[in-house]
Amino acid sequence: MVIIVNERGFYYLRHNIQGKEKRKYLGKTIPKNIDKLKREFLQKFYSDEWSPKIKSIFKNYQKELKTLPASIQLQNFESFGITFTYNTQRMEGSTLTQDDTRGLLIHGITPNKKSQIDTIETQRHYDLFMKLINAKKLKTITQDVVLSWHGEIFEQTKIGEAGSIRAYRVGIKGNDEIEFATVPQIKPKLKKLFNWLNKYDGKISPVELACMVHYEFVSIHPFGDGNGRVSRLLMNYILFKYNYPLMLIKNLDKKGYFKSLEKSSMKNDSMYFLKWFMKYYIKSNKKYM
Repeated sequence: MVIIVNERGFYYLRHNIQGKEKRKYLGKTIPKNIDKLKREFLQKFYSDEWSPKIKSIFKNYQKELKTLPASIQLQNFESFGITFTYNTQRMEGSTLTQDDTRGLLIHGITPNKKSQIDTIETQRHYDLFMKLINAKKLKTITQDVVLSWHGEIFEQTKIGEAGSIRAYRVGIKGNDEIEFATVPQIKPKLKKLFNWLNKYDGKISPVELACMVHYEFVSIHPFGDGNGRVSRLLMNYILFKYNYPLMLIKNLDKKGYFKSLEKSSMKNDSMYFLKWFMKYYIKSNKKYM
């Protein structure tokens, strides 16, 4: 917890965890934007902890890539794409099992007695993922690009809504404390988010960037349905663009994932999700440390 301390008439921000303490000088008075300064200070505190681990992951991942032929790298992306598609779909209630998903995406076997909608969306998600992996990397990721992704995944199952911004209010069942962007707020908030993304200056790692874009996109919730799947696709495309290992959030870990997202939304503080995300990413890539 960040606290404000006064020593000899001067104010400081202070945060202490597990014996590690950092301070930030404020001055003789407490600034009006103190809440923003607290968030930035806390993020910097944890970024300093994450940074060596993220740099190690990136460095060793790049070393590994240099040893792999392009054909093997593609096979690895195909394998990841199947697992990623299964987990991101399952997290949103898909009835397809892991075996169903592999049979469909590898052998073209349509699962028996399973939702046709789930089957179509699984195939479309994987096809889009591989299309993005095989295409030239985008210099900028725009609102129109991400809307087109939503359209490609859902054009056969959410007719009339695929690729379009919602025109009605949405919320989370059983949790009235979380409010997403109102309809008039959606486009301005998306514009602000993508402007920020495309002006990335390297002050935070691409991993933190991917996390924050994921969080902000979900907080806006521009679609009637499919926000989680598109945000996780966007998250991984950012990691892919900057040559970092991709992020697989497993369906088995969805409780912690959703809980951290909800807590950040309820507190209007992205740090809860950022801390969960970075810990999860580092743990998932410990082989590169």
